[in-house]
Amino acid sequence: MAYNQRGDTLVEVLMAIVILSVVIVGAMTIMSRGLAAAQIALEHSQVRLSINGQIEMLRFARDTYLRNPSDPSAAQWSALVAASNTNAITYDNTCNVTGSKQGFYMTKNASQVSRNTYTPSSPQAIATPGTGLWVESVRSQAAVTPAYIDFVIRACWSGSGAAGQQRTVTAVRLYDPSR
Repeated sequence: MAYNQRGDTLVEVLMAIVILSVVIVGAMTIMSRGLAAAQIALEHSQVRLSINGQIEMLRFARDTYLRNPSDPSAAQWSALVAASNTNAITYDNTCNVTGSKQGFYMTKNASQVSRNTYTPSSPQAIATPGTGLWVESVRSQAAVTPAYIDFVIRACWSGSGAAGQQRTVTAVRLYDPSR
């Protein structure tokens, strides 16, 4: 037996454990950040789908008005035109609507769309039409031809993948065939 064999010292073992710990903690941090980013992306995708649904219902109301002005969905377009204003809604950084002008959101059942008044609410876990997601309408000045209405769709929610509120805004301009 040879007694001159040397093993690892206590300092070498401790350094190896420290290096391994740093690598493990770094990998876990990167994984948790990646998971949070994926959650934020999922929330934005879900809200974007709701926003696109609102846009499609607005277009449906306008297109129905073009085809048949006496259709109930066409009446919704007339109500949207009548309710639109030349001033935008104001809201603060916490997504609370201020002022007297109200937003709205659209719903669809069967083949008819309807306009619903938005009641301002605290941001939820995810924005859905009527709960953290609303539409504002701002029409063009009377002298502008062709007449149009800018629909601004706003969404606010308290995201689970990030600290603080998440917000997104989309605008769509629809030309008004009734003017």
